[in-house]
Amino acid sequence: MKTRTLARRLGKFCSVHLCTLLALTLLTGCGYQLGEIRPTPMRSVRTLAVPTFENRTYRPRVEALLADTLVKRLQQDGTYRIVDESRADAILSCTLVSAKRHAVRSVPSDVLATAEFQLSLRAHYTVTERITGRILMSGEATGVTSFFAQSDLVTVEAQAFSNAAADLAGNIAVAISEGW
Repeated sequence: MKTRTLARRLGKFCSVHLCTLLALTLLTGCGYQLGEIRPTPMRSVRTLAVPTFENRTYRPRVEALLADTLVKRLQQDGTYRIVDESRADAILSCTLVSAKRHAVRSVPSDVLATAEFQLSLRAHYTVTERITGRILMSGEATGVTSFFAQSDLVTVEAQAFSNAAADLAGNIAVAISEGW
């Protein structure tokens, strides 16, 4: 009697482990990969420096805000460790080339008054290998947000700029971390 119980337990144990092993074997062939997936040109980069943005727009004092937002987003992502330029494998240089506000919706009773705006930021980025100066990646990213017109449009637009900067930072981080 005891040998039958032992045989049943051993059979259940083996079948559970065999099913688990079979499932793991099948899943490894599906293209799934755990951990980070860096774009091919960025495979050797582990540390990254992000200097202050260059600003080619008429918006004053936004360079540090954009760089800080991008650094926070990259730290949140965790693919690259952010360090100063002297210790970095690569340097991520960014230039804000456009910051535009567009009217999206007008006030129903007055078509000349704007009820909602859209703020769009456009930036060029370049990842350069620090030692060789070779360009690993370059591209363009955008950040977009919308906001409603209020009595203090300047303050509302400044808050919207932070949201657009976060969207821009997210798009740059995805481009250099995942290649999208």
